[in-house]
Amino acid sequence: MTTDTQTPPSDQVTLGDKSVELSTFDRYKGTKGRTDRIALLSSTLTKGLRYYIKPSGPSFRAPTNPEVLALCKKNLGEPEQRFGLIVFHYLTDEGGNLIDLEKCQGKVKIWSISESRYEELSNLHRQWPLLANDAVGFAAPQFDMTFACKDEQYQRGAFTPTPTAHWKQKQKWYDVLLEKRAKAATRIPATFGRTLSDLEIMEKLGVSMPNQTGSTDNANDIDLSDVMGD
Repeated sequence: MTTDTQTPPSDQVTLGDKSVELSTFDRYKGTKGRTDRIALLSSTLTKGLRYYIKPSGPSFRAPTNPEVLALCKKNLGEPEQRFGLIVFHYLTDEGGNLIDLEKCQGKVKIWSISESRYEELSNLHRQWPLLANDAVGFAAPQFDMTFACKDEQYQRGAFTPTPTAHWKQKQKWYDVLLEKRAKAATRIPATFGRTLSDLEIMEKLGVSMPNQTGSTDNANDIDLSDVMGD
């Protein structure tokens, strides 16, 4: 006599299942008094423009409509330029030392940086290649870096290149993290703020749409008198 065993459907999982991969990624941010070690998994950075209406916020992406963008510049000034990339935040002690040299432990995160941080990293990159080089691949020279955070609010601190890129010590580690990089990269634009419609932006600015008569309160009104007749 045989007993049939039922195989659970492929879309069924349990809490804590290690086979589950989440599509959300944390944003990297240094912690005051702690030194982190990070690797830049990206080969290029994604550039974006955003506005932030103080003090309530939140930030929103600069509009692509030239007329609406002109009104934003008139009311809010020039948009802030931001850069997004994917990093691997290693599991370390508070001094930035890897917990286990035989393993590659940590989390893939999204890092949004300012123009000044971009310039700072560019200066380091000229001497110590920090970005991944997809054209060369695994064998391309690359360095990790540590970040000793001294000011958490403004993310001030010291960046120091390390002797090696630990994630490139094994081909398998490299391949797995590149796969995760591809998934995380689609989330970078969200770090530049919400994507708002032209009408939503005008409402935040408290002005009417370009070439629109009346206030935004009547933006959804419909007048069919020209086509309906009496």
